[in-house]
Amino acid sequence: MNAATTKWAPFLLTVLRIATGLLFMQHGGEKLWGFAGGRIDHNFPQLHALAGPIELIGGLLLTLGLFTRTTAFILCGEMAVAYFRTWAPRGFFPVNNGGEEAVLFCYLFLWFVTSGAGPWSLDGLLEKRRVAGSVRQTLASWEPQARSVLRIVLAFVFSLHGYRLVYGMFPQLARRGGIGQMPLDSLPRFTGYIAILGGALLFLGLLSRTTALVLSLQALAAYVFIAMPRSPVPLRAGGNEVLLYFLVFLYMAAAGGGIWSLDYLIHKLRGSPQLSRAAA
Repeated sequence: MNAATTKWAPFLLTVLRIATGLLFMQHGGEKLWGFAGGRIDHNFPQLHALAGPIELIGGLLLTLGLFTRTTAFILCGEMAVAYFRTWAPRGFFPVNNGGEEAVLFCYLFLWFVTSGAGPWSLDGLLEKRRVAGSVRQTLASWEPQARSVLRIVLAFVFSLHGYRLVYGMFPQLARRGGIGQMPLDSLPRFTGYIAILGGALLFLGLLSRTTALVLSLQALAAYVFIAMPRSPVPLRAGGNEVLLYFLVFLYMAAAGGGIWSLDYLIHKLRGSPQLSRAAA
């Protein structure tokens, strides 16, 4: 299964990068010209107004796979500032305070700093014409660790939706743009148990590939059956988060959960370097 799925990882990395860039560009378009009925923000003397151009240009560069690592680093910083400035004061948990999307983007951009754009990108074409730099090589060597961090954060936040569905915990205190209940919270109650168990397994990095595939299908169901009927535009449907979950988990189903995982530890203890590399 590892060999069969790993070969899809470069393709899924490309899909994930392009989709992330397009989803992020929505925010820039919203601030600059009111994309999809959003609120225009042209108060350029204030720092917040710079977010529109950064999000639009950064999202475009990410979509094209051009200057990916530098762009992702800048966007990661922007999302960290946005979260702690706007959302964190409203509550501790991202599913409470309305900052879940900012958290997902932030850690996804952090991972892109190490993963790069992948072979099917403008960066990939340019790198074929030049010698790989030591900085890029160093960042690429950290990719399994960064993927582990991404897995742990997304698994934890995703599982909170399960506790909300099953036990009514973590009530929604804020939501970006006044969009109603999150798609994951509108699924049948039994899916909450899947989110709790799957989130715990993925958090630990145990059965990472299978668990990631199951959770990706749950996120896809939330988008198709809950978000899409609201609006064809993910931003207006409240569907950005579930699309990001779907694509990241699908990638992990192919590439594994990273080096900081029980899967990696188990394979290492079994003394199989090949299996250990596959788990990572």
